[in-house]
Amino acid sequence: MHSHRAIDESPPSLSVFPLQALPCQTLCLHLLSCAVSRRLQVQTKTMMKKTMLPLQLIVMVCLSYGQADDSTNQHSTSDCSFGSFSTLFSGLSAEVGNLRREVEDLRKSRNTVGVAFSAALRPPTQDSQGYGNTGPFQADTNLVHTHVITNVGNAFSPRTGVFTAPVNGVYYFTFTSYTWKNEANIGVALYKNHEEVALVYEYQDKGDNEDFASNGATLQLAKGDTVSLVLPSGFQVTGNAFRNLSTFSGFLLFHIEEGQ
Repeated sequence: MHSHRAIDESPPSLSVFPLQALPCQTLCLHLLSCAVSRRLQVQTKTMMKKTMLPLQLIVMVCLSYGQADDSTNQHSTSDCSFGSFSTLFSGLSAEVGNLRREVEDLRKSRNTVGVAFSAALRPPTQDSQGYGNTGPFQADTNLVHTHVITNVGNAFSPRTGVFTAPVNGVYYFTFTSYTWKNEANIGVALYKNHEEVALVYEYQDKGDNEDFASNGATLQLAKGDTVSLVLPSGFQVTGNAFRNLSTFSGFLLFHIEEGQ
């Protein structure tokens, strides 16, 4: 009676294929693919984790296996030439440099200062309903929006009505002018430093005594540049002591490096 040996159909363990027996280039390619996969994970998780597996370690592992392979498997000497390792090392070094730059860019974008403000004009004098006019004046006059709605970063001054850019960047500004007055020039102008960049304007005739007008602009500012609203000579604008009618707002779209 014949005995039958049970056939082991389980997959062979890694011990069947010792690492020293694998060609060095196969090991390097495998580790390099792991490095690329690791890079994709780092791009999405790098802002949540402060550490990552250095790619230099992968290079050291490749070199270590290459030395072991040369000492135990002489048939693979041609596969593990110095030129191949030099090329691999150069490629991985460039990859490390790219990853470092990407992490630094992510860090900078995360640490960008937040800048946003909105403010409303309050009248110097008011009637029983809180309405009052500012102007007209003989010369162009800076409008001071004293009622602060939002001032993230404190770049807007309710004392002077001037916004001062805290960082180099691209900013967006918008403004609304309200007027309740007939037979008058109405409107305001947006200024960057001492240059007019946008204007709203209308002449209110006898049959038209209430109007809103809005405008806006995207401006590239250097740190220290100023943005303000100016009431042109002979113009006037209406505010309310209890409601936000004539307003001035702005915020940072994105930070840019100096020289860009």
